[in-house]
Amino acid sequence: MTSRKKCKAPRGTHDIFGMKAFGMSLMELKAKEIFRRFGFEEIRTPIFEESCLFMRSIGQSSDIVEKEMYIFEDRKGRKLALRPEGTAALVRALIEHKLDISNPSGKFFYSGEMFRYERPQFGRYRQFYQIGAEFFGNSSPAADVEIIVLAQDLLASLGVTEVKLHINSLGCQNCRPTFKYALTKYFNSKQDLCKDCLRRLEKNPLRLLDCKIDSDKFIKIPQLLKFLCKDCEDNFNTVQSLLKRIGKNYKIDGRLVRGLDYYTRTVFEIHSNAIGSRNVLAAGGRYDSLVKELGGQDTPAVGFALGSERVLFEAEKSGFFSIFKSPEKIFIAIADQTLFGEAFSFAIKRAREGLKNNTDFSIYGPINRKSLRFQLKFANKIKASKTIIFAKSEFENGKVLVKNMKTKTQAEILITDL
Repeated sequence: MTSRKKCKAPRGTHDIFGMKAFGMSLMELKAKEIFRRFGFEEIRTPIFEESCLFMRSIGQSSDIVEKEMYIFEDRKGRKLALRPEGTAALVRALIEHKLDISNPSGKFFYSGEMFRYERPQFGRYRQFYQIGAEFFGNSSPAADVEIIVLAQDLLASLGVTEVKLHINSLGCQNCRPTFKYALTKYFNSKQDLCKDCLRRLEKNPLRLLDCKIDSDKFIKIPQLLKFLCKDCEDNFNTVQSLLKRIGKNYKIDGRLVRGLDYYTRTVFEIHSNAIGSRNVLAAGGRYDSLVKELGGQDTPAVGFALGSERVLFEAEKSGFFSIFKSPEKIFIAIADQTLFGEAFSFAIKRAREGLKNNTDFSIYGPINRKSLRFQLKFANKIKASKTIIFAKSEFENGKVLVKNMKTKTQAEILITDL
């Protein structure tokens, strides 16, 4: 007889259950509460799109497109891709359904699974979860700051307060080419660049600023902020002024470029300052050309996304979820098998309507055709605090036995009193 191989979750994926599932649900509820307070409406897009959507929006030279996208063909030979991020799909929906007309405020949020084929490591998965928000139609630096506040408020609502805000400006189509030229000249003078840097130098020199291998070699690198045109400089100064006005501390990070081609002007990252953290928790920026690039009207936009798993790790570490009590577990047992139907209907009714003076509980049982001893052992295994026992003589008098599983004491209680 051949042994059957056990199936496991695919490499780079993970199952979410127990307190982690509770934490994920709580995070999404908190996000919805905060987003709606700021006037954002929810949108849900498919987990797969035409692959060209991401190639056009994220950029052909990006690591995501070149190395990390899950691309496949359907039965008609159409090239599709599992979504690697949420912004492009949301912009596609905005254009397709003319949401900029039906929702003139232009505020949307999303949550769900994303997919990237990258090396699995702690806090980084091939199927992962993101929560994000996008603000369309507002070119003011105030929209940039609102998005930053939104991200930080969401983190704070989960107990993640030890964070540092990093900001930078990537300039615009007018001033960025001059910076790219200076950057290319600088990198051409460097020896022994890694393979990724050599490839990026040809296609997009800004990406070298994000290199994890050669970054220590880049000492006197040209600073993008010195190449900003007057409009971009004024814009970035206003972002800083508004952040100061509302009491937000920040650090200007000249190497912050983000990994997607569609960003313009303001970009930001929110880093964890806590010991043992996984660093970047949320990030985003402005992308004023993307809507037009994908076939829509010329529409300014700014947004952010956070990695749910990373944020959940920080929230757990801060002890945030320890303040939430698990519901009291109550087990329904039968001492006489003829009472199974009565016990079952009681369990269903109480689960639907609740118990007197107790609304935070979970009902388990009854278990048919098992001894009372077996049932009580099961009640202990699930850590039930009380077991309600249907016994023949007590039931005939309209009563049940209520056993305290911790003290091992029990009392007769009228069923009507429950």
